[in-house]
Amino acid sequence: MFQSLGRLIERSPWSFIIMAVCLLGLSAYYGRDTLQRLNPAPGWEIQGSDSAHARAALRERFGRDETPVILLMRAKQGLDADVDAPAFRQAVQSVIQGLTRNPDVRSVESYYDSGEARLRNAAGDMTFALVWLPRGQDEGVGAFQRLRAQLADHGQLDIKLGGELATYVEMREALERDVPRVEWLSFLLLIPALIWVFGSLVAAALPLVIGGCTVVMGTALLKAAGQMTPVSVYATHVVSMLGLGLAIDYGLFIVSRFREELARGNEDAIVTTLMTAGRTVAFSGTTVAASVLCLFLLPQRFFHNMALAAAIGVSVAMLTAVLVLPALLALLGGRIERLSLPPLIRRQARREAKRRWYAFSHFVMRRAVVVLLTTAAVLLALGVPLAHLQLGPADHKSLPIGVESRVVQETIEREFPDAHLIPLVLVARTAGPAHQDAGLAALHALSQELRALPGVSRVVGLATLDETLSLEDYRLMYAYPADFPLAAAALDQFARGDRSLLFVHYTPPPNSDAARDLAERIRALPLPDGITTLHVGGFPADQVDYMHALRTGVHWVIAAIVLVVFILLFLMLGSVVLPVKAVLANLLSLTATFGGLVWIFQDGHLSDLLGFTPQGQLDGTVLVLIFATAFSLAIDYEVFLLSRVKEASLALGDDTEAVATGIQKSGPIITSAVLLIGLVLASFATADAVFMKATALGLLISVVVDATVVRMLLVPATLKLLGAWNWWAPRPLMQIYRCLNPEERARPRP
Repeated sequence: MFQSLGRLIERSPWSFIIMAVCLLGLSAYYGRDTLQRLNPAPGWEIQGSDSAHARAALRERFGRDETPVILLMRAKQGLDADVDAPAFRQAVQSVIQGLTRNPDVRSVESYYDSGEARLRNAAGDMTFALVWLPRGQDEGVGAFQRLRAQLADHGQLDIKLGGELATYVEMREALERDVPRVEWLSFLLLIPALIWVFGSLVAAALPLVIGGCTVVMGTALLKAAGQMTPVSVYATHVVSMLGLGLAIDYGLFIVSRFREELARGNEDAIVTTLMTAGRTVAFSGTTVAASVLCLFLLPQRFFHNMALAAAIGVSVAMLTAVLVLPALLALLGGRIERLSLPPLIRRQARREAKRRWYAFSHFVMRRAVVVLLTTAAVLLALGVPLAHLQLGPADHKSLPIGVESRVVQETIEREFPDAHLIPLVLVARTAGPAHQDAGLAALHALSQELRALPGVSRVVGLATLDETLSLEDYRLMYAYPADFPLAAAALDQFARGDRSLLFVHYTPPPNSDAARDLAERIRALPLPDGITTLHVGGFPADQVDYMHALRTGVHWVIAAIVLVVFILLFLMLGSVVLPVKAVLANLLSLTATFGGLVWIFQDGHLSDLLGFTPQGQLDGTVLVLIFATAFSLAIDYEVFLLSRVKEASLALGDDTEAVATGIQKSGPIITSAVLLIGLVLASFATADAVFMKATALGLLISVVVDATVVRMLLVPATLKLLGAWNWWAPRPLMQIYRCLNPEERARPRP
């Protein structure tokens, strides 16, 4: 296949280039507003979970959202700072009166309307109001932006907006700033690095061209996917980061092999390049894409989005590398060496590098047992911090420092300890109407049980309006709601036929283990007679469901990734031993990577340098995403190294010499590839969004450890010890391999 493709590209390079230019132009036009078209919500909810049922009932039956927009208000200079002062009160009521005329605003709750002390801080110089907005297809982003514009300048008051919706919008805006900035930073860092690696301006420009094409076309494809299914804005940085990084690496592999064939005087350099490096890139890209698509085994839409984005980025990088880049090379031919560094310097540097790698590989293989044990010990030692790993969901500290919604959240926690803005939301279904005798008695009994739970500070519902009221009082009130305004308001707020809402406020922080334990205890309560179902939602319950799905589903993801890697490596190498070795080596490498992430992001080392606030725990989302991506990226270098070793083995028939020759040829290129993708990942690690920063830094640690300690020490030592067993496979599997790779039938096996 690759031979035929090479012949076709050799004959008609302009056809491939013209098609690529047309696609690039269409993609640039279509994908120019991708970030604005994607969903701002991360997509962490679990469809069909208990918390999802509660959220759906709250929105569909009651027309409410559990997380309103928070308006934090304090006086500007010149206004009396006391919230109880008439001037302050008048200024706030003027704001609220303006909001009531906003068609997007469903309802507003303020200190002056409700008289609730929780809306006023102890010092009396701040208050906050709660504004409920509708959540449509855009998750309420448009309504929030109009609200923010309305409150942009209100003279006497300093108003800051917070809450979940504000967080979504500001995270999207942070990504809109981050992604273009880090992409340009990547290109600026890559230009001198590529010139140094290739020694030629023309050769150095080619991977950059492929990288740019990948980012533009990948972004357009992500927007197209977003028209068919909700895609989170978080997916954009995955397309850019993986697409750009792998396009540069694949470009390096293809261009290096083409120049090698030209130096040997090969007249069919394009064909040979595609049959060797092109085949390797195709297998590598397929392996990476197939591995990350295993994230679809998890129920969260967030992981589906990340898998889709990664697969798009990798696939576009692979296709541009094997279709567009060879066409450019066919047109350039020997002119690829134009605008080169002084030839003598470049030639001497290459000769010295090859000599050093050849000698180094023999040094490792002579001490294979010692190197193997020492390397494994070092990797396990780097993973020691994993012993105190704490998994947990992300909180407001994962937002960039200084973002308005984070400032609001931190101020609420510090100044309004009794605010109770994130209650547990319970949706109870009663045997009959919730406000009639049987349903009301059941709700009253449930409310009493909830109040008795440790950590519960208040329960708000039909049967908890006043602690002095008895069940008989509630029955009387709801029997004649027209005579009791309090009952009429409660029915409107908490009851819809046989469904009733209860809000459970609690004392532990919403992101704490205690809050999640409380949600689980409520779910475990025996239901009183008269209540048929009880769904528990709200932030702590969401996190319980999320972490449960993560813990139960991640094992299947790991198993699927290992299976995919095993199958694809076998199809490329014709061995069942090498895939097993690759999996074990990658697991060792990831142990060191996760140890580094715990040390940095959980323990807080380097937090000042990297510009983030440690949470004392690691976001399980980041770990799963890094595992899937890093595991498959490690195969990238494994495939390139082993393909050269196998090529040498089939040519030389000497396993030791084949390893040395393979490392001699691939070592400098792998080192250069790590340098280049490392620059891309380091650029993305400068992002303000902590999610992007942690993902990029985790992948950076992974590729550096894998391409140095693992690939240059652990792998050659293992290959030496295994000897001829490296290429072993059962006869039936070997027959399958040779059917799929007919060009190897006549080649001698070592």
